[in-house]
Amino acid sequence: MAWFQVDIFKKCVEVDLHDYSHRTAILVAREKIKEAYEHGFRYIKFIHGGAGIRRKEDGGGIKFALRSMLKSGELARWVEERDSKNHRIRDDSLIFALLINDTQIDMDWKEMPMNEYWR
Repeated sequence: MAWFQVDIFKKCVEVDLHDYSHRTAILVAREKIKEAYEHGFRYIKFIHGGAGIRRKEDGGGIKFALRSMLKSGELARWVEERDSKNHRIRDDSLIFALLINDTQIDMDWKEMPMNEYWR
């Protein structure tokens, strides 16, 4: 089940992308990255699954899409440069280090979309 959790002390948002299609997971990831940055958070952790998958051809589309987003620079407005030592790339999750935002907002967080897959 997809969910997110905000840790105000660690300045980290944790987002579980399970139960989303590849397309929805990427849309949610982009939105939550932007939102975490706007709120002045320093990290965002995505739980993407696919821990045992080592090659894109074997599955793990969300895992490899998130890595590609970082490498391509498309997140450069919100995320530290791709070679930053502050990112954590793991088999089952990915932590992006966000840029410092001195003009953070204080608003409610947006809800996650409904799950798309039923087990």
